[in-house]
Amino acid sequence: MVWWKRTWNGIGGLQRRVGGRSVTDEDEGIGAERQRPSRLTDAAVALLLAVADAAALAGVALLMFIVGMSHSGPPGGTPAKSEDVSPLQLAVVWFVPCALAVSCYVHARLRMPITSVVQGLFCVIGTTLAIGQTNMLLSFT
Repeated sequence: MVWWKRTWNGIGGLQRRVGGRSVTDEDEGIGAERQRPSRLTDAAVALLLAVADAAALAGVALLMFIVGMSHSGPPGGTPAKSEDVSPLQLAVVWFVPCALAVSCYVHARLRMPITSVVQGLFCVIGTTLAIGQTNMLLSFT
């Protein structure tokens, strides 16, 4: 625990040398934009985005189910038809995980750790669903 506290204080206390004197971010006037939002704001944004992400991923899962059922043939038979996978279909499949990854990065840069972790978890779930949907689309060819 002592190591962590010493490391954290060392990272927070980094200073640069400018013109022979040490200057911190607060001295340059950019400290206001570097301060992170309150924990309450972070938790509220995380909750709001978690609900939105859950709805988006549920929609993706429903879409996977509908597309998979529409391409399945009669029981014991082969799929109804064979078609190529267009790059547009793959772009649609991978849009949600990419958006979640960007959101995770942005919230980490905004110093909102709760929201960043929630977005990261949904990014992992979205990537897993995208891999499954890509495999499903490629199996129809």
